[in-house]
Amino acid sequence: MSANSERMMYDLDAVLPSSLVSEVAAGTNLLVSGPSMAGKRRLILRMLAQGASVNEGGAIVTTNDPASAVLKEYRELRDPDEDYLQLIDCVGSQGGGEHENVRSVGSPGDLTGIGIEFSEIAREANEADIQRFRIGFDSITPLVMYVDLQRLFRFLHVFTSQIQSNDWLGIFAIDPSSHEEQAVNTISQLFDGIVDVRLPEEGGREVRVRGITSSPTEWVFLD
Repeated sequence: MSANSERMMYDLDAVLPSSLVSEVAAGTNLLVSGPSMAGKRRLILRMLAQGASVNEGGAIVTTNDPASAVLKEYRELRDPDEDYLQLIDCVGSQGGGEHENVRSVGSPGDLTGIGIEFSEIAREANEADIQRFRIGFDSITPLVMYVDLQRLFRFLHVFTSQIQSNDWLGIFAIDPSSHEEQAVNTISQLFDGIVDVRLPEEGGREVRVRGITSSPTEWVFLD
């Protein structure tokens, strides 16, 4: 992380409860961990939309649903055509409809293709002098079905290192219930902090933060 990143922060205050964390340093990679239907993607999109509201760039890698579905959800928060928003669609769809900045990769198992497309996005962002950039990755979980853990770890190490070296913010989703505990622990090592999301029996959603605070926070209700 560069010396500049010590002074440059990414605001999360309007997305996560301020009692948990209000901002993170540039170059941070966060893992949003929770079960299916816990709203992990919505949380990631809110973080990207918040950045777009202050003219930060954004990119979304989608491995669960086509880019068109993700854009529809993002459009509820922001107008994607007014933002600097890039997408990598890894489910083999034909892109995001009218949104032009969609790149397609054949499957979530094509890690080389994902890496190439992300490097191209990074190159274009640097050429456009976009210094503040948020990257959402929804989700790591499908990748485990296609590649072995060692190869996935190497891929994520390169991906997160690129985010760190550029002083960007990375937000990755994972469903820990879909993986062996060892796999989750191995992947978690690559991230600076973890945002846990759970669905309590009484309803609603709760969230806590680990890693980027001095100790794990308490569980707090998430709007």
